[in-house]
This record gives sequence, structure tokens and C-alpha cells, in this order.
Amino acid sequence: MKAAEFIESFKLAVKEFEKPVPSDGEILIKVNSCALCGSDIRIFKGEKSIDVPITGHEISGVIEELGANVKDYSIGDPVVVETVIGCGSCSACKEGRENLCLNNFTAIGYQYNGGFAEYIVIPKNGVKQGCVIKIPKTLDFDEATLIEPLSCVINGIENLNIKKGSSVVVFGAGLIGCLCVEYAKSLGASNVILVNKSVHRIELAKKIGVNADEFIVSDDTDVVKEVMKITDNQGVSCTICAASVKEVQELALEITSVNGHVSYFAGISKDDPYNNINTNLIHYKELHIHGANASNLKQYHEALKVFSLGKIDGKKFITHRFSLEDINEAFETLQDREKMALKVVINP
Repeated sequence: MKAAEFIESFKLAVKEFEKPVPSDGEILIKVNSCALCGSDIRIFKGEKSIDVPITGHEISGVIEELGANVKDYSIGDPVVVETVIGCGSCSACKEGRENLCLNNFTAIGYQYNGGFAEYIVIPKNGVKQGCVIKIPKTLDFDEATLIEPLSCVINGIENLNIKKGSSVVVFGAGLIGCLCVEYAKSLGASNVILVNKSVHRIELAKKIGVNADEFIVSDDTDVVKEVMKITDNQGVSCTICAASVKEVQELALEITSVNGHVSYFAGISKDDPYNNINTNLIHYKELHIHGANASNLKQYHEALKVFSLGKIDGKKFITHRFSLEDINEAFETLQDREKMALKVVINP
């Protein structure tokens, strides 16, 4: 089979690998689509390490072969793959929160070969957890790759009390930020404001029809003054930081209303993780601060339901498609803001 091997920073090479054979309890999937995400960019740049030669974790495809003792699946089933595999025995995993595994979860595309390949084997512990998820035959394979990022959005939003009439600010107009806008609207939020530093991503969000009520370019505008103007000096009930910027974490506390919720969805650099925030804003406004880390199986199924019912049109986010042979160009395209790329999909 053909697969893209990570060679060194800024270089992947498409090579011939032996087609994997599923062992007892494993499933072999023929990959139809595998999308690029921000962590793949960090791997491409050499900033994030992997333990295997093949990365890629936003995967959809068709079951090609079943290992011995695999039940409840059939050859030909269209599926997506959950990335995170927990230990299965710690208290977090037993509660269905494998993304918070106390024994450090492993992941497809990091500790197990990923989806930038014609075929991928899902290991026995992943199959046992339920990582292979059947999808309707009517769901487009490219759109199905968005189930993984949407599941992360659901994980980051489910504790924020967004409901009918909520007002929300989302910082960051990348794919995650745009999906946060769409999911918040699907929950009933009536005023969702999308903020991004540069105008390029805001223009792209408008072009593809992201369902925000207001757009703010922070390079050109005082975000706090503008949000307060829009909300009659009340602030918003929820702020989601989907940009890895310290200033965003600070601004979120200023623009969120009393008893409001703030999600530090995007992490900041592990080399410089500390931030000088005004904790008195948390204290006196009684703010609720939340973190978010990956997602779990329940949230994958919720994301699948959202797309299957048409609550969010995932296809509009896919701006570019490439063959496996052109994977280096795909990575370069996603990083080039002039190319107006939001979601880039590889079709092996």
C-alpha cells in the first residue's frame, strides 16, 4: 500500500508499505478521506513528535477486513475512527472520559499508524473501546472527517450552558472556531460574535457562510469596546478561546458577563504556559472557567448525529482536496493564508 511517511521537518515522503493484516480483535480499514488539522501541522514542522512513521487522525473509510473474534461489524461498513484510546481501567476511562485517561491515553496517528495511507489497522484495544464508528452510507466521506473536530468542539462546549438566547464570543476563525460558532447556534445561541486577528480568516468565514451574527477583526478594532457596544455593556454569557494566544485568554475575562462561562479551548505553548490574568474578574463576576482536551466516544456519536441530521453543513468547511501523492502541497496550502484554506482533506 502507499502511505506518507514523516521523514523530517517539512518533509513527508509517499512510499510503498506492506498492506497491514488485522490480527485477533483488530479491524482493517480502507481509507477514503483523512483531513489535516493543527496538530498535524505541528508534526509537519517538527514541533510535535510521533511514535510511528504515519500520522493523520481525522479518518473516514470502509471496513476492508475483520480480524478473528470481531463482532458487530461487517466488511463494507462505512466508518469513522475515534482518535483517543484510553487504558480502560482508570476512573476516568470507566466514566467514559478516555480523553482524560489517568494513565495517558494513546492515539491513532501518534502511537499507532494513522490515516495518511491507503489502509489502516485499528488495534484491538481501540476496537474494544468502540473507536470504529459506523456512519450512514448517505454521509459524504470528506464531511465525515469533521466528526473528530466537531466532537472536540462538543467536549469544549457541553459545560458552558449555551442555550436559547445565549450570547457568545468565539476567538479564532480557524476550523475549530467556525465549528464552535455553528454548534453554539445549533444549541439556540441568539448572538454569536466571531473574532479573529487578521481579516483573511474573517473574509473566508463570511464567504463560506459561517453562521455568526457579528464579525470582528481584532487588528482593526478594540474588541472589549466593540463587544460591550454590541451587548449594551452587559458582556456575553459565554466566551470560547479557540486561538492559542495569551491576550485572548485575558480579554475573555473582560467581555464575559457576571455568572458567565469562559472556555480555554485552545492551549498555549508548553514552553511558555503561564499567563498574567486578572483573577479578580473571576472572583467578583463569579465566572466559570473551563478547559477542554480532545473528546470521547459519546461526543463522537453526538457529532455524527449533528451531521447526519443536517444541523451543521460540514461540506462548506472543506476548501481543498489533495491526493496522497500531493500531501506536501496540502500541508503548504493549509499554512498559506493567501490560499484561503480552512479544511484540507487527503483522499488516498
